[in-house]
Amino acid sequence: MKNMSESLENYLRAIYILHIDGKIPRIKDISKMLDVRDASAVEAIKRLEKSGMITHEKYGYINLNEKGLAYAERVYRKYITLIDFFVNILNLSKEESYKLSCGIEHHMTKDFFTSLEAMMLFIKRNPIEYTKMKQFIKKYSNEMPHVFRTTLEEVEEGEEIKIISLSGSEDKKQQLLKLGIYPGLSLILNKIKDNYIELYLKGKNILIEKENAKFIIVE
Repeated sequence: MKNMSESLENYLRAIYILHIDGKIPRIKDISKMLDVRDASAVEAIKRLEKSGMITHEKYGYINLNEKGLAYAERVYRKYITLIDFFVNILNLSKEESYKLSCGIEHHMTKDFFTSLEAMMLFIKRNPIEYTKMKQFIKKYSNEMPHVFRTTLEEVEEGEEIKIISLSGSEDKKQQLLKLGIYPGLSLILNKIKDNYIELYLKGKNILIEKENAKFIIVE
């Protein structure tokens, strides 16, 4: 089956997982794992059997044949590699990682998967670089999302802007909020002085130190 549907790949992966967990899959086991009705699972199993991926004893166990085992293993490797990437590199929750992986795995090209798998292997074999990367990702998430966004320090005098978000540490964000700077505000950059920027908002001026302007993300 050259173009297997996402749904059938999910069934094949479920059967494979049950096998490697030491269980012999039955319809009710697969239905529970995929949260589908037994009738839907029966129909999918019939299609997999017709394609030569599995054998199914009537009202009994489901077994992967050689063809199905090879296909299921590829699907499973994509799935666990994505989960590994999301959990251990991007620090996403397991629940979110499972959902994302289940959707993305079906659309991975051979080159995409090979590159991702190679990258994960390289990272695990270079623990010092791995630690540095995780520290950088954490720092970027907490303090540096402004790097590739337009910030207040890039705005010219007279421009009307809207504040999208604040970056930096929690202390920095609180400092800006106390000055009356918060996401959603629309204001005008009035003047740019040596050490500060003057913003105009509803009849009053707000002074922002230039050093703080890079933490105010605008559009």
